[in-house]
Amino acid sequence: MPDDPLDKPSATKADRGIDPESDGRSDAKVVLQFFLVPLSLVLVLVTVFFGMQMLRRREPDPVATLRSLQSYQGFMARFVGNPKRWQSGYDLSLLMRGEEARDLARLVPDLAGAFREAGVRGDLPLRRYLALALGYSRDAAAVAGLQDGLRDADSTVRLFSAWGLMNVADAGSAPALRAAAGDPDPGVRTMVVFGLGSLGDREAAPILRAALGDPVQDVRWNAALSLARFGDAAAVPSLLELLDASVLELRGTPESEGARDRALNAVRGLALLRPPEGRARLLQLRASPIDPILTQAADLALQAYGAPAAPP
Repeated sequence: MPDDPLDKPSATKADRGIDPESDGRSDAKVVLQFFLVPLSLVLVLVTVFFGMQMLRRREPDPVATLRSLQSYQGFMARFVGNPKRWQSGYDLSLLMRGEEARDLARLVPDLAGAFREAGVRGDLPLRRYLALALGYSRDAAAVAGLQDGLRDADSTVRLFSAWGLMNVADAGSAPALRAAAGDPDPGVRTMVVFGLGSLGDREAAPILRAALGDPVQDVRWNAALSLARFGDAAAVPSLLELLDASVLELRGTPESEGARDRALNAVRGLALLRPPEGRARLLQLRASPIDPILTQAADLALQAYGAPAAPP
């Protein structure tokens, strides 16, 4: 009768040809695999997270940003030099937009120099960003550079330069904008006629009246809005056209913020000029349920006409 296997002593690891030290190494491998590696991964992710938070909280320094804008000298400059400088230009335009823009006005001469240099080098993205930065500065020292930008071959640079001159609102801005009223790009012409009205340049009235015949409706409408500020009745037909087109668009797309804003501008223009032919349009708009904000605006405009207010 064979012996009961349960009565046999267990064979040792050595008897089975197993190295006793390998078991310890296996235990270490398990610890490494299921504890140390995940812990290391967590530490790396936490480090990256807090590093990104620190980068987000870092306030860009205007002087350093301007230097990076003029010439990026990092070890990767050969490969990422231009994108880094373009990013610096964008950062600087944001800085100039902030509340501390007056403190940054001391940088305007350097900005204007960098703007000219970007034009010489043909660095178009940087030149666009710098046109915005100069406009946000609202400093008279930016006018000469922006006037140069109005003659740029790129229509976006010209557009940003026209906006910048309007934003600076210096005495030298209006003549430069008047000279750009015949720009071949309709977006630039639109900005120019709007800017002339915003600056209150009454000497531009003949230019604005001529713009009422522009083939592009945005140019006509903005010229009319500018003339309305001057009390010029020549704007009335274009204001009525603007109001009718905007209300028609709202009937098809009630949530169109752009159409509402255009209609509001037309109503304000009619309230300033109070033409007899505008009263009927405003009465129709006040009675229409198309938009409560427009209804209220039409009611206020009719009060300017001397019409009784709408019943409660």
